[in-house]
Amino acid sequence: MKPLCIAHRGKHDKYFENTLNAFKEAGKGEFFGIETDIHLTKDNYWVVHHDPDFLSNGQKYVIQDMTKDEVIKLHLDNEQDDKEAYIPLFEDYLKICKESGKRPIIEFKPKNPKGKYLKKLAKYIDEYMGLENVTFIAFYPWPLIKLRNKYHKRVHLQLLLEEGHYKMLYKWAKFFKMDIDIEDRLLTQDLVDIFHKKNLKVNVWTVDDEKMLRKLEDMGVDYITTNVFQQKD
Repeated sequence: MKPLCIAHRGKHDKYFENTLNAFKEAGKGEFFGIETDIHLTKDNYWVVHHDPDFLSNGQKYVIQDMTKDEVIKLHLDNEQDDKEAYIPLFEDYLKICKESGKRPIIEFKPKNPKGKYLKKLAKYIDEYMGLENVTFIAFYPWPLIKLRNKYHKRVHLQLLLEEGHYKMLYKWAKFFKMDIDIEDRLLTQDLVDIFHKKNLKVNVWTVDDEKMLRKLEDMGVDYITTNVFQQKD
């Protein structure tokens, strides 16, 4: 079985990553899901952007130091000269995923957000499209553990692994019944087999090379996060 393809920060060959147009373009494609990154503003709204800060008209701004209304009104500097590049609200990203039939893959950027903000987010998602229809991911286990303890099997979780302490972290993933989302060059066949024996799945990021894609297919991975590939029969 070929791995399911997840659009990394939307489809951003024409539009700036993690913007509404990038998500809409991914929604038109043959992707299983659309991945994004979320941060909390000073007034505790979730907004969509990869980094904790951004440039607008050459000036640097920090998301957690700004209100939601301050963040979303500023145009993002970008190399693509995308005139419609603004930081979206999380709700607008989720709406595009639902309307296009793509699974939201939601990465928490704060290391350890308070439980009340996770609960508020989960409640909104549950009422809008069902909590079981999204995937939460993070490099730090704390928000994922809080969600597991609160919502148990209702939440689908993936722990992101990169070079460093990943051998320790994948043990956490097994203990808390999380899939892993691992950097491509770190994955081994043994690791795939270990997680599959536990009925857990393996996602690999970020896969843009044809040779690597074929290797991962042969290893039996379940998902790939990619800037390039789309689903093929």
